[in-house]
Amino acid sequence: MNKNKQLFLNMTASLATFFVGLGINFFLTPFIVTNVSSEAYGFVSLANNLVEYATVLTIALNSMAGRFITIKIHQNDIEGSNRYFNSVLIANVIFSVIIMIPAVFLVLFADSALNISTVLVLDVKILFAFVFMNFILSVISSTFNVATFATNKLYLSSKKTFEAQIIRVILIIALFSFLTPKVYYIGIASVIVTVFCFIYNIYYTKILIPQIKINKIFFDFKAVKEVVSSGIWSSISKTGSLLLNGLDLLIANLFISPVEMGVLAIAKTFPTMITRLSMTMRGVFAPQLTIEYAKDKKENLKREIKKGMKLTTIFLTIPLTILIVYGEAFYSLWVPGQDAVRLQILSILTCFGLIFTSGTQILFNVFTVVNKLKVNSLMVVLSGAVSAIIVLIVLKTTSLGIYAVAAVSSCIMLLKSILFTLPYAAKCLNYKATEFFPEVLKSAICVIIMTVIGFAINKFVIIDSWLLLALCAIVMTLIGFSINAMIILNADERRYLVEMTKKIYKKFQ
Repeated sequence: MNKNKQLFLNMTASLATFFVGLGINFFLTPFIVTNVSSEAYGFVSLANNLVEYATVLTIALNSMAGRFITIKIHQNDIEGSNRYFNSVLIANVIFSVIIMIPAVFLVLFADSALNISTVLVLDVKILFAFVFMNFILSVISSTFNVATFATNKLYLSSKKTFEAQIIRVILIIALFSFLTPKVYYIGIASVIVTVFCFIYNIYYTKILIPQIKINKIFFDFKAVKEVVSSGIWSSISKTGSLLLNGLDLLIANLFISPVEMGVLAIAKTFPTMITRLSMTMRGVFAPQLTIEYAKDKKENLKREIKKGMKLTTIFLTIPLTILIVYGEAFYSLWVPGQDAVRLQILSILTCFGLIFTSGTQILFNVFTVVNKLKVNSLMVVLSGAVSAIIVLIVLKTTSLGIYAVAAVSSCIMLLKSILFTLPYAAKCLNYKATEFFPEVLKSAICVIIMTVIGFAINKFVIIDSWLLLALCAIVMTLIGFSINAMIILNADERRYLVEMTKKIYKKFQ
């Protein structure tokens, strides 16, 4: 299968899975909030954030494992690929045993560490227990994720994820419908789904990379040390990311109130989906970039990066515009018991930076691919520390509350992207420092034009139903694709897009 068809298949499958997940969360979140209250739902997001803190320790090993194993596979080094695979797998098992100790203490003393309403203490503890159990299973199984990555067959991973999402939603609805509603049902469903994915990944490993054999004789501490030496900078970068946008719910809980934390958790739902879309697009291109680098095909690498930047801009600017234009209407219909205007403002503040940098998200792959993580990681930590300090100062000296929590990190991330990430990514690839700055301008222009058109349409339509909102969103999507195609793509790329669309249309006739 040629690269373009492989990319098309991977991207289509990944996006389809993403939007199915988006649809599921669209219906599932208000269902859960209705059954357990916004405060209880806030602890679901907080529990997931606590897991994100724990991943700082695991990411040093697992963030670079895929890169090293993939490169060895494509260099036909069977012994080397087995050495890296088994070393990382055994190290993950050992770490999982160690992490269980602090996890147990956090579960037992959650009410001492956090502000939890008395009626929710037991439920939250059980929720945390299942969330950490899910994390430990995920760590152990993570090494097997490399199979679809190394063979650039992400569509198989998307298929597995799609099936897992369906199982998850069925489990949650069944548990809430037939039993007394409890917030920890979400954790139970997550554990079951992770076991399902674990089994699938073992199967893919046997089928796609049969040269990999699980055997402790391949364990090599030097391999673990090499991977960790590179991955430690990913851990440092993750720490900075958590300081930038991962502490917001914890800060809201400790310095404002659990109720405000719940409001912020709801407001972050739409921005989180946009961020996940960004990560989905980034992930689609990661295997091919790694393969091109392993084969030392520099021109192909540059071409794939440019292609990824353009497609990422097209797909991210549209939902950003829909949030800006129709956010109030969306929240009014989605969670009618909440302040829709407030939720929209918080949502926009949370993902404000992406308006300018949506097209440059693909560049985060560059640091991993070329194994130059140190400088970027240190800058992320510095940015995160500055963000956390500013948030605490603003909370202490003003009455902005969760608006400050949402806005400060977004602004710091934007400044870091423009002043550092863009020029440094270019330097890592030996391009001129301004190579990627046009993408910032293109992204902002696309959002501005679409927003103006959206507000113009909004003057003639009063959105009071899901049908009208859906129709307006579809119209904005079609307009957005047209505008993006004209601004971002060149004539040959537009012609190729039209031809691909015609082929897809004929297949469905």
